[in-house]
Amino acid sequence: MAFQTSVASQQSPGIEGGFYGANPHYTLTNPDEGMWVAGPDGVTIGRFAWANTANGQVSSAHPGVTTVRVGFVHRDQSAVIAGLLVGASNTVVAGQGIDLVSDAPVWGRFAAGAVIDQKVYANYADGALVSAATGSAATVTRSVTTTNGSANISYTGGQIYAGQPVSGTGIPAGAYIVSVDADAGTAVMSANASASDTVTGTFTTNYETDFVVRSTAGAGELAKMSVRG
Repeated sequence: MAFQTSVASQQSPGIEGGFYGANPHYTLTNPDEGMWVAGPDGVTIGRFAWANTANGQVSSAHPGVTTVRVGFVHRDQSAVIAGLLVGASNTVVAGQGIDLVSDAPVWGRFAAGAVIDQKVYANYADGALVSAATGSAATVTRSVTTTNGSANISYTGGQIYAGQPVSGTGIPAGAYIVSVDADAGTAVMSANASASDTVTGTFTTNYETDFVVRSTAGAGELAKMSVRG
């Protein structure tokens, strides 16, 4: 265990990913009645994760398939401290069984703060928590080059991630990103483009979950959240 390096001026109201209150906990069950298992990159406690019903694997980043369900990674399970001189970890390592909750009174950390009664969103890239009004998922725009009859695209202007819904001229309604090669600046969509052009693509960055913020938090602070009040 590493040496303590800081002292907080006030006691934390909760623990990231921990439960509060006495409301019921609802677990996200695997339809095959098996245990969910952390995928190759592990899963981060205190964030949302994507459970792939096709193979039972869970990932903090959206896997780019439709066979997924979304659940919150609560704290009452085993994280592994790996790495030289690392004093703490919130990572459930690959291959380890994992529980997800579809509803429970839990503490979550919001990098940009949280407003009571707003919806909780999960970032497609890493499952991080975002507080925003219902139906107002954030978007980013990228320059996208499409080829008629192909699902392959190239993009510039910033990173995109698997799972993100995408729209734009020549991009079919309901299309989303299946996979991304960030080094090459290319990606594969779920549907073939209907035109060949360089257009502005709009990518949705966050997924709207069923959870609602139950207490206000400043930037980087913890807030209560649950589905049922």
